[in-house]
Amino acid sequence: MKRSKVVLNFLQLTIALRILFYRKVINCLLGNAYFLIPSISLDVATAAVDALEVASIAAQDGSHLNISIRNDAEKVVNEIFRNLANYVEFIALGDETIILSSGFNTSKQPVINHKEILTVMPGSHSGSVKLTTPGEARVSACAWRMRKVSKTSIENEWVQITITTQMTYEVTGLEPGVTYEFQVSKITPDGMADYCLPVPIIVI
Repeated sequence: MKRSKVVLNFLQLTIALRILFYRKVINCLLGNAYFLIPSISLDVATAAVDALEVASIAAQDGSHLNISIRNDAEKVVNEIFRNLANYVEFIALGDETIILSSGFNTSKQPVINHKEILTVMPGSHSGSVKLTTPGEARVSACAWRMRKVSKTSIENEWVQITITTQMTYEVTGLEPGVTYEFQVSKITPDGMADYCLPVPIIVI
């Protein structure tokens, strides 16, 4: 029987998504009976992820110094989670359930390609983001919602933003430096579709 392995596909994620993934892994490892003595302290891992998030926000000003600091922070965090991934694989001994309990992905999980139906970009001024979704036949309106990304294991509630007949919407009044997730649901004569996968962004 083929044994499961920890895959490092998280390294292919954008920095914003990687930060969310790393926080999920930390929450999964915290208090996990399979991984009582992690190869790297979870406090050290958390501090490194926090530093990467701060550096990523600062680097959005485009300065060479801040981009260099972000790149250095990114290398540190990636190395920490490579180390933790190796540790999890060593402890799990190919057990898929144990690997998944750590928050990491396994080689046996199917890869699902999701069509991107929501684009989230910085808005026209600080504290705003622009949401865009492709227009489709029979779509008469869009329902938008958001939530702050929690840094704990308790997820925040989704908040309905508005319903529009346009395929774009700019959200204002957000907190700079905070990561938000956004979703859209398209409304047709048949009713309201499921919300798309959450799309995160660090507000500037």
